[in-house]
Amino acid sequence: MSYKLFVIEDNRTEGMLLQLALVEIEGLEMRTFANGQAMLDKMYENPTIAIVDLILPDMSGMELIKKIKAQNENVRIVVVSAQRSIDVIAELQAQGIYNYLIKSEACLSYLHDVIADLLIIIKYKNGELK
Repeated sequence: MSYKLFVIEDNRTEGMLLQLALVEIEGLEMRTFANGQAMLDKMYENPTIAIVDLILPDMSGMELIKKIKAQNENVRIVVVSAQRSIDVIAELQAQGIYNYLIKSEACLSYLHDVIADLLIIIKYKNGELK
């Protein structure tokens, strides 16, 4: 079974690095978007996971997360951002994000593990694993 992963990252280099970190995970179909509206326009594809940056060219990541959740509350959201504000992280957790990663050199390796582990949880809940 294939799972859709939407990635929003307006910095092309960082977007490519995110893709490279996740490309070897089996069963993951990735789509990248440069702005929030482009992602929202494709929400009818029902992504399983969305990786969201907080600083975007057309809307805040916080606003995008609210709109994603309004369209599909089952999307698991992983935030990858340079923001280190405890208040921001707490507000995002209150909105039900799955995880928050601070951009760093170690972030890509950790992101791979987070997404791989999340897929195991999803597959287990869907009865694909026992």
